[in-house]
Amino acid sequence: MKCAGAIVGLALALAIQVEPSEIKVISTGGARAVMTSLVPEFERKTGHKVGIDFGTPGNMRDRLLQGEAADVAVAIAAILPDLEKAGKIASGTRMEFAASYVGVAVRAGAPKLDVSTPDGVKRAMLMAKTVALSDPKAGTQLGATFIGVADRLGFGADLRSRTKLILGPGSDVAEAVARGEAELGVTLISEILPVTGVALGGELPSNIMPPTVIHAFLVSGAKDTETAKVFLDFLRSPVASKIIEAKGMKPGPR
Repeated sequence: MKCAGAIVGLALALAIQVEPSEIKVISTGGARAVMTSLVPEFERKTGHKVGIDFGTPGNMRDRLLQGEAADVAVAIAAILPDLEKAGKIASGTRMEFAASYVGVAVRAGAPKLDVSTPDGVKRAMLMAKTVALSDPKAGTQLGATFIGVADRLGFGADLRSRTKLILGPGSDVAEAVARGEAELGVTLISEILPVTGVALGGELPSNIMPPTVIHAFLVSGAKDTETAKVFLDFLRSPVASKIIEAKGMKPGPR
């Protein structure tokens, strides 16, 4: 671990000695909170600039498949097969960046929920009048996945009757709870924590809702491969790991 950290540190030190440049990053919205903290730190350490744009997984996939230019992409594992098939991921550059677990958003000040068991999840959902979930039409499948879980646990019909579909990323699900449009919201913890007016009511067990694994990679045809590789190295650094953890995510293998 110390050796890996030293190598990353050397790469970043060398990056400072070259002419500053700017790269473009396209990122999944589920990593917004962590990326908006990582980018300024990278810019401060290296002098390089990063232009970053966020989208839902489906939106990201479509943009890259349609040929939108980018140097680095930060994407969930579910869309990678399509991108690999189309040759959009530069060989040997894909890495597991972080994992984001799924939680339940509640209004700030509301009691914590016991969602540590299947029965606890069912009880919490059925006590709520409305539950906000992401609409698959927005290009994210987390809401549909949770409804599938509810079907398996025997309360799918009851959940559907109180579901408010949100046409937007997971942060919009949390914001719907903050505005009082829904009593609960189910989305990534990393999309709950940054939203004012909501709190994490509880983390769903990974055997009920597996974590969303997020990968980073060099986009084929990147204009500035050298700076892009320095950025990918930074995402593996100890500094990045601390920021990732602070934003409610688990760093990938280092």
